[in-house]
Amino acid sequence: MTDVLSTAHEWLAYATSIVVLAAALIASRNVKDASEFRPGLYVAAMVLVDLVVTLGIVLYVLREAWNFRPEIAYLHPALAVAALAVGHVLIGRAKRTQMAVDAHAGARRGLLLALVGVLAAIGVASAPPFLPF
Repeated sequence: MTDVLSTAHEWLAYATSIVVLAAALIASRNVKDASEFRPGLYVAAMVLVDLVVTLGIVLYVLREAWNFRPEIAYLHPALAVAALAVGHVLIGRAKRTQMAVDAHAGARRGLLLALVGVLAAIGVASAPPFLPF
């Protein structure tokens, strides 16, 4: 069962990175067009990040991942949770911003930082071991 969840976690992470990138590009277009701020798409992208991180936490516990090599046991989850936190904080700030252009710019910033965190977590998880122990 953990193999199926692990495969789902991996593929969902790749799909999430594509969706978050698309949402960031749409936010960039909305900044340029100065369109009305509607956070629905940005929140939906972050919900996908929530799902990936939640599935990762479930796998962490089921597979006792704290016994894995250090970059998988500590760095991968730390990067994923940091991506989640930064994205949510900056999109939350964007929702409270009065000017639509500034709100879209803040959401774009949050999505791009979340994307960097997700891609870094993917890179750490899929890289060969770099610590000798």
